Amino acid sequence: MMHIPNDFYIKCDKCNHVSLVETDSLDYETSVCDRPMGEEIEYTFHGEICCEKCHSWIEFIIRGYEYPVGAFNYSDSECNGGTFIDKPTVEIEYEFDDYYYGAALDEYEKAEAILEHHRNHIKNMSHREFEFFVADIFEKLDFTVKITKATRDGGKDIIATKPDPIPYMLIVECKHWGEDHKVDVSVVRSVYGVQVATQANQSVIVTSSKFTKDARAFAEERKNLMTLLDIDDLLKLIC
Repeated sequence: MMHIPNDFYIKCDKCNHVSLVETDSLDYETSVCDRPMGEEIEYTFHGEICCEKCHSWIEFIIRGYEYPVGAFNYSDSECNGGTFIDKPTVEIEYEFDDYYYGAALDEYEKAEAILEHHRNHIKNMSHREFEFFVADIFEKLDFTVKITKATRDGGKDIIATKPDPIPYMLIVECKHWGEDHKVDVSVVRSVYGVQVATQANQSVIVTSSKFTKDARAFAEERKNLMTLLDIDDLLKLIC
């Protein structure tokens, strides 16, 4: 289960009055979608307040993502009519027995340190290094890989094939982007078009960033024809 651990403040865009939002008063909804490493649960906290000074209404949404189940993935938020003073975040609400708390916390911190090391390593790669890094992952999955030329790859950086039990081909598109630059649905549509044109069995988009909700929805509609792997999926594959 996820929760917003701290109350937060919103400044009205119309009159600059600052209001306190108490998190205990917020309702939330959940939705579930299937991803390569299992289910992802999205928690959506929504609310609205009326500015005490100018009586304008301010709406806000705060989202948290649990993926895989039991692990924090990331959170984001948006506000219409106002501005967050300190951007609110969502956290996993863990429950530990006191006896095991210290040991569990130590193991969690070690795992986080390892993940952060690999995350920074991926972040500091060039785009071409990222392509070879992804190609190596598919080689370890018993694919024969071919990396296309650095320019004009036509929407496929890597071609991965397997001869058995039947001939099988993947096209892999790599997006080495910053954490704040999400891969949107236009990219996913374009790669799917290349997949159809080349008659590949499946397309995979791998990013060092994240995917937008619309991008994931488009891929999920194609079921097993498309797979999206973000930075967290990559870290789970290599750790």
